[in-house]
Amino acid sequence: MTLFKRQLLSLFKVNLIYANPQVTAQLRKKGKQGDEIFKSIMIQQVMLSCIFTFVYGMNMFMINFSQFPGYFTYYLGIFSILGFSQGVFVVYNVYFDSKDIEDYLPLPFSERSVFLAKFLSVGFFIIPFMLPILALFILTAFRSSISIFLMLPFSLLLFVLFFILYLELVTYFVSLLIQTKVFQKFKTTLTTLLMFIPTVGMLVGILYMNQKQSTISDMSQLKDQQVISILKPFHQLIVAPFSLDALIGFLIIVALVALFGMLIKEKTLPKIRNQVTTNTQKKKKTVYKSLRKQLISYHFSLIKNPTLQLQILSGLFIFPIVIIFPFFANGTEFLAELGTHYFALFFVMGIIFAIMTLGINSLASVIISLDQDNLMFIKSLPISFKNYIKLKYYFAFAVQFVSLFLIMLVGGLVLKLSIILIIALIFGAFMGCLVGTSHFIRDDWRHLSLNWTNINQLFNRGSGTFKIMGTMFGTMIIGGISIFLLYTVTSTVDDPRFLNVVILGAISLLVVLYQLRIKKIFWDKIEG
Repeated sequence: MTLFKRQLLSLFKVNLIYANPQVTAQLRKKGKQGDEIFKSIMIQQVMLSCIFTFVYGMNMFMINFSQFPGYFTYYLGIFSILGFSQGVFVVYNVYFDSKDIEDYLPLPFSERSVFLAKFLSVGFFIIPFMLPILALFILTAFRSSISIFLMLPFSLLLFVLFFILYLELVTYFVSLLIQTKVFQKFKTTLTTLLMFIPTVGMLVGILYMNQKQSTISDMSQLKDQQVISILKPFHQLIVAPFSLDALIGFLIIVALVALFGMLIKEKTLPKIRNQVTTNTQKKKKTVYKSLRKQLISYHFSLIKNPTLQLQILSGLFIFPIVIIFPFFANGTEFLAELGTHYFALFFVMGIIFAIMTLGINSLASVIISLDQDNLMFIKSLPISFKNYIKLKYYFAFAVQFVSLFLIMLVGGLVLKLSIILIIALIFGAFMGCLVGTSHFIRDDWRHLSLNWTNINQLFNRGSGTFKIMGTMFGTMIIGGISIFLLYTVTSTVDDPRFLNVVILGAISLLVVLYQLRIKKIFWDKIEG
């Protein structure tokens, strides 16, 4: 192996580990170091790639894309959006947020190897989301009129060109965005939106794709989607590669790959290498506040991290998008007919909704560890440390509950629920937030981490992936069964008011008992 290849491999490993600190931290807890971590990440990415390709490949298998260019461009667009969220996050993290260029350049590494390793690591994390596109190309080629022995290698070549162009577009887009004055001024907000909006778009697109899948059982009655013009050349290249339009499209794609490659080399990389922060803060007039107000302001500054905001928002919105929306896909008219005797049912639904949106990606699960070294400093001050932790609890609870309050209020009005049932949902969310916030702030204290360098390291502490997924699906199953049974019983009993009182009283008692237990095993053990 040449010196350049050895350097490239070493730098690739470093960037790979840095780009996925969450997984790296879990592997280190299992006692893995160095190459063992690298191999484990490689295996995980390969498995993820296989799962994505198989699942979406089976989803697309029924459609003859050679005859439906609209569906071809639609699926190509969906998978492009699917990778965009991951791509933007990794590009920003590896190229710009890492701020490690100055550390690499004095070392005996060539500039070429440094940036190429970053480019490859970005591609490595995006590839699982892009492989369904390869399956799309191959399925289309297989059903075209051209020999598969000719079109299979050509499909691979076309995918490589698409993937390189995609990486270049994402990299160049992020590099242009972070140079704007608007981004510099609203960096936190825009970075969060940049990662969150594509995620929501991705989920909506997947749900829409699954909905469309139910309509293609009869291919003879299938109507094509509207063709996305900008993606049409890829379809032409597969079904009619020798046509003039296909040849022109191929030349344009190659030219775009070369153009954006040159722009990144000549414009983007020099700016990354010579990054100098020129923005200066104007001296602000000192305003003396009470200690409590200062601490609240401090906690608002803690949640300005874009990755943390993305985790919180995704926890709030992914569950309703994936679970709730499909449930009401066939209509919501029946909800307007539900009377106030279903108060307890919606109360329980509010609790389950709150618990499902609270998790390892909630603010409560990291609120103490966010302080880092400041926690020990505050503990040394002549103030009540227990009251400070309680302030954190109230702050995390308020952020979660206010968010759920707005979601349920807007959702209830859109679904035309009665005011009483909306109140039941909100009351249930209040109870669920009390329990969930208490549980996760204690969990954060048990697995306290103050020496983290990337906020992703705080997530999944003390829990494996299978345990987290098992807990989530277990809660969904138990919650679904509880809602079904409660709805059935409420619909059959003659006087549901007594049932409502019993359920409200029993759940309220359980919440009080749980809070008393948390007080005994957590709050009473905090000194100061």
